[in-house]
Amino acid sequence: MGKYFRLTGSIFFLSIIGLLAAGPLWAQVDTDSLLRRIDSLEAKVDRIQNRNIRLLPQNRSQTRSALESGRYGGFVVADLNNTKLTIGGFIQADFIYDFKQPGNTQAFVPASIPVNNAARGNTAFSPRQTRLTIGSESDTKLGKLKTILEFDLFNPDGTSVPRLRHAWGEVGRWGAGQYWSGFMDIDVFPNTLDYEGPNAMVFVRQIQVRYTQPLSRKSSLAFSLENPGSDVKYPVDSGLSSRTLYPDFVTQFRCNFTEGSHIQLAGLLHPISSQTAADVTSTEIGWGVNLTGTVEVSKRSKDNFVYQATYGEGIARYFNDLGGGGYDAVVKSKTALQTIPVLAVMGFYDHWWSDKLSTSLGYGYLKLDNRPWQPVTDFKSSQYGVVNLLYYPSSFVKFGLEYLYGKHITIDNQSGDNSRLQLSMMYKF
Repeated sequence: MGKYFRLTGSIFFLSIIGLLAAGPLWAQVDTDSLLRRIDSLEAKVDRIQNRNIRLLPQNRSQTRSALESGRYGGFVVADLNNTKLTIGGFIQADFIYDFKQPGNTQAFVPASIPVNNAARGNTAFSPRQTRLTIGSESDTKLGKLKTILEFDLFNPDGTSVPRLRHAWGEVGRWGAGQYWSGFMDIDVFPNTLDYEGPNAMVFVRQIQVRYTQPLSRKSSLAFSLENPGSDVKYPVDSGLSSRTLYPDFVTQFRCNFTEGSHIQLAGLLHPISSQTAADVTSTEIGWGVNLTGTVEVSKRSKDNFVYQATYGEGIARYFNDLGGGGYDAVVKSKTALQTIPVLAVMGFYDHWWSDKLSTSLGYGYLKLDNRPWQPVTDFKSSQYGVVNLLYYPSSFVKFGLEYLYGKHITIDNQSGDNSRLQLSMMYKF
């Protein structure tokens, strides 16, 4: 019996010794497991937070060119599997008063101003500049994949039904879809409140396919085939009608000197095809050259000057003031068209009084070298002037007051002019 108790006591004693020796080992195992679980939870929290980031825009990034080119950013709503999805846009309300009959009441279009227009004021309130943008970036074996889908409320029919602005994708050096024409330069859009922008600006979205070849760290060369079609008025008795056979061809050279300065030179070939009643097809070739750029006047104040000088024949549909007017060419006989030459120049200065206050001042001039077969009531030239004062109380809000002046002159030297005051409030999201 005593032997039994001695054996049992020995076993109990050895068990206690074993447990005491194993304690630190189990503690180490539990600690490592706990640390791994904490690291895993922190990683999951980081991923969740990264899916809902609102990137704070830099000061002075609420300019019109930044909005139009998509540099203003938005919410990062997802960042998974090497794909980042962002949603952005803004709400804008415009309050407009015209001192004379304006023609277009929502956007300032000098070509729409009636000749000899009466001094009869007009008031218009509009939310139509409001915009929604959805973008994405993905890493692929072919390079960076980027897409943009954008809508606004500025429908040509006057309703507030969403209108497609951009539906664009690019991977590596190739891009396709609807986007700014390669013949234009969105970075020279002055910092205005008016939706339309300068009369003389080349400003058009085109369905296209584009290839961009970098030449150096600061320069590139791009080629694009863009939406075929022309803008010509065919009289009922002319015997001619429009055809769309060949796409437009654009080549563009761009060089960025600094973050705030660049120069761009673009060339355009614009085939204009028509057919006779006997189904005989002919094609005139419109062409154009567009020189644009920005000059950073002061790095400290970030003042800048933007400019554009354009000349060509048969390219009227590319300009703000002439698109849809039918001025690419004129019918000179029942079998032929004649392209119409166009000259456009503009310059605008953006001055920043401070990070929260800016002014834009500038002028645009647009002229057609009219043909003898045109009616004397057709467009001859237009002028556009603007000055504004804009206030930025935060990185997401902009509002201001703008004065615009425009003049429209016809071939027979009849004219109409108008002054407009526009108050706008913009809220970015």
